[in-house]
Amino acid sequence: MKRIALVGNPNVGKSTLFNLLTGLNQKTANYAGATVEKKSGTWNKTQVLDLPGLQSLWANTIDEQISSDEILKFSQIGAPVLYIANGLQLENSLLLFSQIADLQIPTAFVINFKDEIEKSQLRIDLERLKNRLGCPVILINSKNGDGLYELEQILTSQLFKIPNAFCRSQYESFENGTIINRYREVFEQDKTNRLDDNMYEEDISKRQVVISSICNQVVQQPSVANPLMEQTTRWDQILLHPLWGTLAFLATLFLIFQAMFAMAAWPMDLIDGFFAGLSEQVKTSLPAVWYTDLISDAIIPGLAGVLIFIPQIAILFFLLGVLESTGYMARVSYLSDRLLRRFGLSGSSVIPLLSGVACSIPAIMSARNIKNERERLAVILITPFMTCSARLPVYTILIALIFPTATVGGVFSVKGFALFGLYLLGTLTALIAGFFITKRLKTADTAMWMVELPVYRSPNWRNVLLTVFNKTKSFVVEAGKVIFVISIALWLLATNHPHNETFIAEKITEQKTVLGDSGDVEASVRLQYSYIGYLGQFIEPVIKPLGYDWKIGIALVTSFAAREVFVGTLSTIYSIGSEDEGPIIERLKKEKRIDGRPVYTLGACISLLLFYVFAMQCMSTMAIVRKETGSWKWPIIQFIGMLLLAYFTALIAFQLL
Repeated sequence: MKRIALVGNPNVGKSTLFNLLTGLNQKTANYAGATVEKKSGTWNKTQVLDLPGLQSLWANTIDEQISSDEILKFSQIGAPVLYIANGLQLENSLLLFSQIADLQIPTAFVINFKDEIEKSQLRIDLERLKNRLGCPVILINSKNGDGLYELEQILTSQLFKIPNAFCRSQYESFENGTIINRYREVFEQDKTNRLDDNMYEEDISKRQVVISSICNQVVQQPSVANPLMEQTTRWDQILLHPLWGTLAFLATLFLIFQAMFAMAAWPMDLIDGFFAGLSEQVKTSLPAVWYTDLISDAIIPGLAGVLIFIPQIAILFFLLGVLESTGYMARVSYLSDRLLRRFGLSGSSVIPLLSGVACSIPAIMSARNIKNERERLAVILITPFMTCSARLPVYTILIALIFPTATVGGVFSVKGFALFGLYLLGTLTALIAGFFITKRLKTADTAMWMVELPVYRSPNWRNVLLTVFNKTKSFVVEAGKVIFVISIALWLLATNHPHNETFIAEKITEQKTVLGDSGDVEASVRLQYSYIGYLGQFIEPVIKPLGYDWKIGIALVTSFAAREVFVGTLSTIYSIGSEDEGPIIERLKKEKRIDGRPVYTLGACISLLLFYVFAMQCMSTMAIVRKETGSWKWPIIQFIGMLLLAYFTALIAFQLL
């Protein structure tokens, strides 16, 4: 299969073009020996690889090193690259391109953001630039596909050309001769061995002289003020203001959480009701044998415990995608830098922490872009405090148990306020933990941090929706696989016991004497004296001070594999042998202790919420921390520290309430 790579600086629209070319024909994996995500797809029987953005082949971060290595591999096999440039910042884009040209890789130069170039009244002489670079040059808009036909012609006819090495002649004085030899020496011998600072600065400054000359020849600046930049400046006067910008950010987050409840309520009720009816239908349609109970009491309730949260998770990823697509998230990074420095961190920590709202695993991976190793370690250790999407199912069901379906001022949901508070609590805890960790690690003063602020753009809806689909699919598939296995294991442990039937019959009779002849007494007794029942009762003395019974204990234990398993486990446990096939929330509200008191009281639910805010309940995250730190020391410290914080916080909350 033919191969091409998309190469360019960060934020030039590579991923948007990648999605435009490959659509749903894409997959993600990890690079060999690294946790950096690899995105690849197919277009017309051609493999397309979307490389992480980088500023220079002299890599400063692990992500950049991955891209640099891949580019050098392409140069060795002669595979072509599509170089994506930001048409509004052509000079910046040409710096990396000049290094690509040194390697003599077949290339096509793609200038993105055609619409913004026209709106800014810039004029780029494409023919002159093509002659100067020595390879095809086209202008596109990856957002709406304008220029895609010309790009497809290049791909179909393989019109890539080896560009002019217009900067290489400047470096004959470097050690080992030409710069291309130096690149390959670094690549083949020691990937951490790079030019010293003086040589690197000399390299960059010489390139910039040549590149500035090219841009002066091919780019005609507008004769009037740039309307696009004027519009961006006006918005930034508000959104980057220390006070108004911070308030706008908090208001944005608040509206996101309100929308997650308001917009998701109806589809969630529909999904919950559908699976409750499906479980009942299976029981009445299939013969009364073991596999009927397995399907109706284990598999269906377990999967329902994940699928019911698709609407909320999709809404979260959609709204975050819109903020990213418009350029607002870069402003959030800028605003957060000043705050983070008070906690021993810097602006380079913003993206990993914000990414933790979706999932800790890619967030911890993205910490590789932090140059300060001690700060990077601190961010890895505190990121799991950020409220990831796996906590969302737990928060949603517990909030629904204790907070009314009411509004404040007739508009804002009380449940939305509660969810917003939990997210803020997780974030505040991460910052406080970061402060103590950086003090303990004696982190060096954080260096000056810079971030590129793109112009404000209308959302790329195709890109946003494709991202929502991929991320939601990933959540469902990954969580679904775990829950499928755990549901079957739970059912086996809950429907088998170490006693004979005479013993069970005696216990059923005792319970009926106390509770009356309820339809669920037999099922409750069989569950209590099953293998899983004994496991729950074994840990009950430890969790009883937190307000939990042995059934909640089972859900706690299973959710250490992945937090979202908590809801699936409860769905399975309360479905086994139960005559109540209603929605899971209604069944939890009816759950009673032996003395008749409700299980899910205000104190117990608050205790559970706090436990899940603080506890490290994700084995995958621990594995990533182990890989990123190179030792089991840090994930073990992280796990124990977060568990102790979760336990004692939940204990205090329950005892007070």
